Amino acid sequence: MKRVLRAGVILFAVAMLAVSVPALAKPVKVTAYQSMVHKGAKGDTVIEGGLEIEYDDIVITADRATMNMDAGIAKLAGKVSLVQKDVTINCDSMDLDIKKKTATVAGSVRLQKRETQAEKDETGKPKVSVITLTCARMEIFTNTQDFHASGSVSMVRDKQRARADEASYTSSEKVLILTGSVFIEGENKETIKCDRAELHTDQTMLAAEGAKMEITFEIEE
Repeated sequence: MKRVLRAGVILFAVAMLAVSVPALAKPVKVTAYQSMVHKGAKGDTVIEGGLEIEYDDIVITADRATMNMDAGIAKLAGKVSLVQKDVTINCDSMDLDIKKKTATVAGSVRLQKRETQAEKDETGKPKVSVITLTCARMEIFTNTQDFHASGSVSMVRDKQRARADEASYTSSEKVLILTGSVFIEGENKETIKCDRAELHTDQTMLAAEGAKMEITFEIEE
């Protein structure tokens, strides 16, 4: 029997271990703002008219979603947003897997991340930069904030800009690796073209690789 809930909240737990082992459960709260059709824990739950998903340190909002509580997965669409600590992702659609700790997003993807810099300001405090990355598609691992982006990747950090076919970020190392037709413009308008570049997101250092690399800069006379 279908249950239609309006402007309600539903709370469920995603099992993290096999049934034979005492279960460690992850509480997940879903708030629906217009309508929800719930077909039981093993069936799909369809939400229209706006929703919010909260678990761990993550908050996700969207216009609509189809969820399966037993599997711990959800397909979200329409003005999708994920906020986790210092990371915000906006996109058109998201495939969320709570058990695997992954989110695959697509369509006008925009990621913003606040990154503490190694350089300090005039007061002696570490500077904080906002990194903005746009692409067509991205997979992010929510337990580490590592991600892989593809399709017209563009990155901006302060006065530094970069473009590439793909990008992979490792949060523990604060390293962004750009691959494929890499173009970088530095703070002083110097430009670098290469096949692969490794950028440290907490400092200005980068390393370039490729069969042919090119750097262009200006000298004041």
